[in-house]
Amino acid sequence: MLIASLYHTVLVYGRSIATARLSHHGEESELLSVITPIKDEPVEVVERYGRHFLKFTEASLVECIVVADYTNVELFQEVLKVFPFSSLSFLVRRFNGVGGRNGAINDGVRFSASETVALLDIDAYPSEAVLKSMASCDGVCIARWRVCEWSLTRVSKTIAFMTEYGSWLYYKLKSSRGFFIYPLGSGTAIKKKLFEEIGGLRLDVLQDDMWLGIQLLRKGVEPVLVGEMCVGVPQTLAAFFIQQRRWAYGTTDVLKRFGKHILKAPTGAVQKLEALFYLSQPLVSSIAGLGFLLALPASFLEVQRFGVLEVMLLAIFIFSTILETFCTKRFSKDVRRYDPPYVYGRSSAIATLLSIGILPYVVAALIGVKIPYRVTPKSEDSATEPTIIIILLLSATSFALSIIRRNAVSLLVSAMPLAASLYALMRLK
Repeated sequence: MLIASLYHTVLVYGRSIATARLSHHGEESELLSVITPIKDEPVEVVERYGRHFLKFTEASLVECIVVADYTNVELFQEVLKVFPFSSLSFLVRRFNGVGGRNGAINDGVRFSASETVALLDIDAYPSEAVLKSMASCDGVCIARWRVCEWSLTRVSKTIAFMTEYGSWLYYKLKSSRGFFIYPLGSGTAIKKKLFEEIGGLRLDVLQDDMWLGIQLLRKGVEPVLVGEMCVGVPQTLAAFFIQQRRWAYGTTDVLKRFGKHILKAPTGAVQKLEALFYLSQPLVSSIAGLGFLLALPASFLEVQRFGVLEVMLLAIFIFSTILETFCTKRFSKDVRRYDPPYVYGRSSAIATLLSIGILPYVVAALIGVKIPYRVTPKSEDSATEPTIIIILLLSATSFALSIIRRNAVSLLVSAMPLAASLYALMRLK
């Protein structure tokens, strides 16, 4: 927590040294090819996306290419009925599904006609200004995420807050501080020639944006920001856990297999260190989750009371929390559309649960165990995330044993996931 909070504090309160990178792009806009991979997406989601781009294709601003992998033939037939086809708007179905999302993007790029391609998800809705900036991009450009819509639930608004906070930290602030910003899987524009030089996206990586970022680092190419783009976010905790597990697994896998290439990148030592640390965040978070789980055996194997070391560690924990609070307050002043301090507490509860929820996936990536690919659900199904119930049972057991054994340390540690899981089950539905 201390390392992560210090990292965030440097980003928030550090000196801005590279503001010019926020708007660097070419002079004139050309046709932009928008590539969007989809897999068994709901009809209404695809229709809404196609209609958003219809006005841009009719104005010859973009070429919209949706590459579909559908296992349900009837569902795809329904999508065909509502998708707004035009001379620059295409819906292409693949029958082999080779390479999943990465293969679909590669096929879409081959099909494209322009010199610049933009990689977008089906729930992204860029403005005309952002699309024009992408079209005139010289190299690699990124539109950072802004959540424009969410349902009126506590969990939906909290996930939107966490998404925008991350976008603000790791894109807007990192860019202004002179650090390398990784491409986004949704919101990245890249010259087609550069994409082909890299060889397209690898089919054996799950987190294609992190892998692409390392390739750009090796080539000395620094992506620049070109504005904000409206995106959708998971509406339920179950969907958010699916998304975060995939990101944790994919990012850790990229760090393990390709992180060493960052050390050879033609950039400064500080930039290399920061780029490596950014990739290691799922690993850092899962270590906290491991600590929560170790409270269970410690609660009946040890009798531990607070001493000097424990007080020092508790002080570090409180100091880290204070630092993170200052960072989130600065973000809230900048954005002014969330409800502190309530959203801070809800975010903390979700982050605590996620540190445990992603642990098996980080371990799987480290030891090389493959996991099945799951697309983040776009619906608002309110099914309970089973991991939360498991965390509740484990932490309650640890809490009870700590009382019986009078283990003050494991009592405090187990109280955090216990409180988070109880709160999530009762209030974050």
